Formats: sequence, C-alpha cells, structure tokens
Amino acid sequence: MNKSFFIIMVPALLVAAGYIVVLRYMGYAPGYPRLIITMVLFFGAIYWLSRRNARKADANRQ
Repeated sequence: MNKSFFIIMVPALLVAAGYIVVLRYMGYAPGYPRLIITMVLFFGAIYWLSRRNARKADANRQ
C-alpha cells in the first residue's frame, strides 16, 4: 500500500505544484479553494477505496 500510495501521490503533487507555478507565471491567481477541494476529494476517494478493498479481502478469507 505504501509504495502504491507514493506512486500516485508524487505525480499528483507535482501536477498540483505545476498548476500553481504556471498559473502564477501567466498572471492568473490560481484557484486555491478549488485545488484544495479537489485534493480532499482525491484523498477521500483513495481512503474510501482502500478501506472498501480491505473489507472485501477480509470477507473473502473467511
């Protein structure tokens, strides 16, 4: 789980940082609230799916 988490998170954080840098360079104020909401939804989905898959794996063992 830890390696797969980092495989997904490192590029996602790099894209978010690039989003902020490019928009600032172009003179636009980046939408921080929208970025934060998107990140929260992304992390929430990862957490929800990991819990769901863990429950399914436990149910299949019994």
